[in-house]
Amino acid sequence: MIKTLIFKTYFYPIFLCILVMVQFVLMIHGFDVNDEGFSLTFYQQFFNAPQSVEYCFVYWLSGLVGGLWYLLFEDGGILWFRVLTIVFNTATFMMCYSILKPHMSRAYILLGLTMVLFVNDFGFLAFYHNHLTAFLAILSVYVLIEGLHKTNLWLLGFSGLILGVNIFSRLPNITLLIFVLVIPYGYIILRKKHVKTCITPIVTMLLGVVLGIMLVIGLMKSLHQWEIMENAFKVLFSLGKTDDSGHNIITLIRVIKNNYVAIVYEGCKLMLLIFTLLGLYKILKYNKIRKVVVPMIALILFVVLFAKGDIYIIYVFGLLGCLGVLLTTQKTEGIKMIAFLALLIMIFLPLGSGGGVHSSGYICIWLAIPFFFQFLSQIMTVRMSTEIASKTYTCSIDNQLVKPLFVIIAMSYFGYKGYSMSQQAYFDKGNRLVKTATINNKFAKGIYTTRERADIINDVLQELEKHVQPDDYLFVYDSAPMLHFLTQTRPYPYNPWVWIYDHVSFEAKIYTAENEIEVLPIVVQQKFTTIWEFSEPMDDYLAENRQMSNTYHPGRAIAMNQFLDRHDYKIIWSNAHFNIYKSKIDLATK
Repeated sequence: MIKTLIFKTYFYPIFLCILVMVQFVLMIHGFDVNDEGFSLTFYQQFFNAPQSVEYCFVYWLSGLVGGLWYLLFEDGGILWFRVLTIVFNTATFMMCYSILKPHMSRAYILLGLTMVLFVNDFGFLAFYHNHLTAFLAILSVYVLIEGLHKTNLWLLGFSGLILGVNIFSRLPNITLLIFVLVIPYGYIILRKKHVKTCITPIVTMLLGVVLGIMLVIGLMKSLHQWEIMENAFKVLFSLGKTDDSGHNIITLIRVIKNNYVAIVYEGCKLMLLIFTLLGLYKILKYNKIRKVVVPMIALILFVVLFAKGDIYIIYVFGLLGCLGVLLTTQKTEGIKMIAFLALLIMIFLPLGSGGGVHSSGYICIWLAIPFFFQFLSQIMTVRMSTEIASKTYTCSIDNQLVKPLFVIIAMSYFGYKGYSMSQQAYFDKGNRLVKTATINNKFAKGIYTTRERADIINDVLQELEKHVQPDDYLFVYDSAPMLHFLTQTRPYPYNPWVWIYDHVSFEAKIYTAENEIEVLPIVVQQKFTTIWEFSEPMDDYLAENRQMSNTYHPGRAIAMNQFLDRHDYKIIWSNAHFNIYKSKIDLATK
């Protein structure tokens, strides 16, 4: 009795501590020069030279949080921003647990949330806008559910305020205003109340949204950053007008369509897997053989499913769980409202993201995945029949097989994810055990990568020290924004990662910089691709007639070459991977 009480009391905090320790083990490996460099340069310059990271202001709130963290731990570098990720991941985990705990088994909650925590095959990135988005989305759900449960207008307004603020973490978060639909769902459909009872709660929540937006804009203006935000909006909208941009409306619609085609495909594979296992269970007559053969086959097939299914198979789990809870009888209305909100997050939050579900789906499933296990556990009996050659075959399975199924899913999922994470970090492939080299820079201390990658970065950093000082302008072309963070330099074209620009916006921002900035920067031009992995060096990296691809656009190369020619830039240092240019023109004497 006492042992049981102690176990129930301390299991959750011990489990949470283990998860935190695993994240700490993962955070020391991997050196990414792209996404992390983009966000960390933003934080570094947020208060120092905000106009130099103008494009990043579409993620303004993450810049504020990251900027404050940088001021607190300036020498902490990449490592401490990964610690901040752990803080937000753990806080989001704990809030989800608190929301779901009154409504389902603790085991299902912890299993589902742990799957979400390690959904990415590479581990995790240093803190950026998606971590903040997920935290604030779940916080708004927590407050909203409390407000609906207690019929408290103050809480409903506060939930709206959180949603309003969250828009500035990542502009597509405006889609989460769809949360307001949970009010008529709860009042009219679940509680059978009159439509009029919804009006005041809805208005209160929307007023909270407006107040949240006004608070952020007021804070921006007090920091003299509103004009920078306006310029960031203009760039973002210009990206949406370019045919080859990843952010125009046609491309975004195509992305979502392809996402749901993949989700349906993975859902069909899941159903086929289940029917296959049921068929084997029916065919095998001896119980001892069933208990050995079927679990082994199931384990192998689920590993293959998770390995091939990417985020989409996990999305299938979430959608099935939410819809299953919504369409079946439940003990309380609270669990249905949570499932409704979880479904809204899964459907609407990926909208507006360049990669849709593929790039942002992992932040949309926090609440949804535990519902998958909750729903399956409630199915007392599954009866499936098929007719072959005029003969009907029926298979009946009771819920005694549900727990073994959950064990198999957990073993296959965490087994595959554990292996996958051991073989790579984000954009830094290779076994983690061979990542023993470090970058010779104070901002990269405690981060381990491969010797080859460390040598490539150390060589260019060593040379850059001779040509740039902190707060100098630097023009990095086109996918190595981490060089800005490590050298504490300001991005010349108002964006540390110019690869994000389409060729039209890139050319326009170069002309703007030429007119507004009184110095010509040192230029660092890479000669290899850095997205996904470091490629072999290419002598024709700036050629204007190469085949267009995800990493190369001839329009960007043309704009860059024209800039170099216009200002008489010459190579002052070169190796296999980088060129460093300096202009022969002294603007001060012009």
